[in-house]
Amino acid sequence: MNVSFEQNKILITEFDTAFKQHSAGELEKAELNYKKILKKYPNHFDTLRHLGILYQDKKMYILAERFFLKAFKLNSNEASIHNNLGTIKFLQYKMDDALNFYIKAFKINPKYIPVVNNITMYYYRKFKEEECLKFAELALSIEQNNLVAKSNYAKALTINDKLPEAIKLFKEIIKINPDCENYKNLGTAYRNTGKFEESCICFEKALEYEPNDYSCFFNLCASKVSQPNIDMLLKFEKKLKTEKNIDYAEKGSIAFALYNSYHKLKEFDKAGNFLLLGNKFLDNWIADDINKEEKYLADIKHIYSQSFIKKNMLPSKKNDFDTPQPIFILGMPRSGTTLCEQILSSHSAINGGGELQYMTEISGIGSTIANQGLSEYKQKLNQITNEELINNRNQYIEKISKISKKHKYVTDKMPHNFVLIGFIKILFPNAKIIYCKRNALDNCYSLFAHKFVDKSHGYSYNQKKIGKYYNFHLELMDYWLEIFKDDIYVLNHENLIEDQEKYSKELINYCDLKWETACLEFYKSKRQVVTASNEQVREPINKKSISAWKKYEKFLQPLIKTLN
Repeated sequence: MNVSFEQNKILITEFDTAFKQHSAGELEKAELNYKKILKKYPNHFDTLRHLGILYQDKKMYILAERFFLKAFKLNSNEASIHNNLGTIKFLQYKMDDALNFYIKAFKINPKYIPVVNNITMYYYRKFKEEECLKFAELALSIEQNNLVAKSNYAKALTINDKLPEAIKLFKEIIKINPDCENYKNLGTAYRNTGKFEESCICFEKALEYEPNDYSCFFNLCASKVSQPNIDMLLKFEKKLKTEKNIDYAEKGSIAFALYNSYHKLKEFDKAGNFLLLGNKFLDNWIADDINKEEKYLADIKHIYSQSFIKKNMLPSKKNDFDTPQPIFILGMPRSGTTLCEQILSSHSAINGGGELQYMTEISGIGSTIANQGLSEYKQKLNQITNEELINNRNQYIEKISKISKKHKYVTDKMPHNFVLIGFIKILFPNAKIIYCKRNALDNCYSLFAHKFVDKSHGYSYNQKKIGKYYNFHLELMDYWLEIFKDDIYVLNHENLIEDQEKYSKELINYCDLKWETACLEFYKSKRQVVTASNEQVREPINKKSISAWKKYEKFLQPLIKTLN
């Protein structure tokens, strides 16, 4: 773009005006002025990029990406534009695409702090502890006083099981910059340690800074210890009805928050209507294809045939207990897996690992299917060598060793590992596998009444899809139980609730451990719990969840019909 000296002075002034308006939140004025610049100078890189950022701020992601791509064509060697494109993909939950752009930006400029911060957050969202901490530390080495980097470092500490240090740092950040985001971060950290009252105070403070923050409103309403604020409920009800510039994800969060609040108030009809509305929004947002899920779960039986498992099963090592051993806790989400883990991790020989991604990563099932498909995964698996399987096992042991804290066992509580039982048994023939099973209607209602993080468990926002998925999971589990019989311990949730001591003792005995009474007082544990059940497992076992679906029976007819 060739401009004269005088033109350049005018351009800089005009851009500076638009940028200041943008920074001040005067988006309409800034948009108008950015567009005026582009009419005269259509190839002005900074204007194209910042107009993209403005549309990103307005959650108009397709339009934002369009302007980023125009800027990219002008200068593909600029780290900032790769970072912008990565962020757009990240905001659209296209995580792998986002990382590709971030890595390109990082290669261009390894000291570009925004992209180092973004890579940190990518690994935080993926719950990759080591990578997250590595980039968080790198960001601070580049810019020691960068508050975003400090906040990201505190988040990295939380997933590395260093919550006291994280809480201390969040408090220090708030002293410097007491805003909505920082109070939310502190509130989340308090919640994960079981300090629910402190958590709610933080979310309330966050709403003082951003009264319309829907995620904060949701977190507050979702907590059992918070009391519904009628004025706030009415405000967000109005927001849900009247505001047009909010997407399905935001609408879904607001509706779920209202469901939780009216449920606490025992206004079940009103709560039920918001429950249906919230799920409708999120189902539209995710658009999960249940037919793909059906084929996927059905094909697993053929991929992991009994003969294939027998042929490839690794021999047990004599020195297995020189390293920590996994205990796999699996089943449908909301089936009692967190409670099971909390009981087991109260034993002195067991450390609770939480929802580990390791088995999915090591098996290669996630990335292969995402990029190529299930048939390619089967082909890849059929070509696997004994040496590769041994390496897979060693990789897994190495990963859990880092979080074992010198315990004999580490729990791996990833519910959807039920899909990979065949692969687990190949690597660990003597692995302890606990299948958590819950009453179908209670389990499925609990799924329908819960808003998951990001786009995980997409089937859970549609009653028919939930019912079908539950039935598909039963078919697959019947297959595994037929093959492995008594090798898998089936923990019936209702039995555990009815007779806690008996079934807790059975659990511990199945793990070849001596009974410890601390397992009956699991709710006193100070370990971090990041799942949706973090409040339930901080209190003694009770029967509140048994037949909870009956309060909403008239709203759950599609689910009931599908399950039957």
